[in-house]
Amino acid sequence: MFLLPHKPRSILLTLYSVNLFLLGCCVQDAAGDDHPAGVRLQAGQASDGSLWINGNGGRIRRDIPYTARTNAPQTADMYLPTDHAEAGYPIVIVVHGGAWRAGDKWNISRFSFELAKMGIASLAINYRLAPEHRFPAQMDDLRDALCWVADNAVKYDLAPQRIGMFGYSAGAHMACLLGTLNDQPIAQQRLASAWAADDPRWRKLPSVRAIVAGAPPCDFREMPADNQTLAYFLGGSRKQFPQRYAAASPASFVSAGDVPTLYVHGDRDLIVPYSSSRQLFQRQQDAGVCSEYLTLSGGGHISTYLSPQLKRAVVQYLHFQLTK
Repeated sequence: MFLLPHKPRSILLTLYSVNLFLLGCCVQDAAGDDHPAGVRLQAGQASDGSLWINGNGGRIRRDIPYTARTNAPQTADMYLPTDHAEAGYPIVIVVHGGAWRAGDKWNISRFSFELAKMGIASLAINYRLAPEHRFPAQMDDLRDALCWVADNAVKYDLAPQRIGMFGYSAGAHMACLLGTLNDQPIAQQRLASAWAADDPRWRKLPSVRAIVAGAPPCDFREMPADNQTLAYFLGGSRKQFPQRYAAASPASFVSAGDVPTLYVHGDRDLIVPYSSSRQLFQRQQDAGVCSEYLTLSGGGHISTYLSPQLKRAVVQYLHFQLTK
């Protein structure tokens, strides 16, 4: 993993981290204005400090607190369709990228607008960032978002039995890891969590029905043993923390009970190699998981993120999986 011909591996690993950081900082500017005309027509303040916005693009509630922590609380944006759903809206957790150290929920908002047009709600989350908060803090924030959906399903007319996830790059890694841990016993899941075994949130966690993962890094067990590139996220090198590197790798937990996943990856990605997600997909195929794979020919890491093919794949796959 993270190895290309004729380049020193340590240089590539550094470029991987730097470029993912830049992706989280700049990709929104490259994508242009994601807000459809009219979404700021009406606004109002909610009692919890969040902001309601109504317009042609749907109903948006900004900056909803979704974690109960007083230390490093996190917020999310809720996107709701304008049409009423008799059985509740399917709901997608949307997870931004940025090397686990940068980025924001607004980076990825255009996908939420498109989902709302198809009658699907979404919750775009912020999560704790490295190096101040190292793995597995990010995973527990993702779990907290799922618990929030379960707790607030009636309030927002959500269908908690029809939950999907979409993430890109680092966000896709988080979605994939939760997806491969899906059917594992709590003892295994706790390898990627700081929650205690008797934490009541384990019993509250709803199931995820489908995932779209864009360009995810999937196996840190192949990192050079002494390399410190991911120390800001994983606390040190693989030699120092082999179990942590394994626990952070979606490929460590492949089984027949994994969440069906659509992988979307450009075959010219120089930041997260195409082979990373391809190998995880193949292992899931061998295990009998109904995952799918979309290769964007000639696509790089950022060009794939900005491509209309990715947006179309996200909406079509999740609509099919969550409404069938």
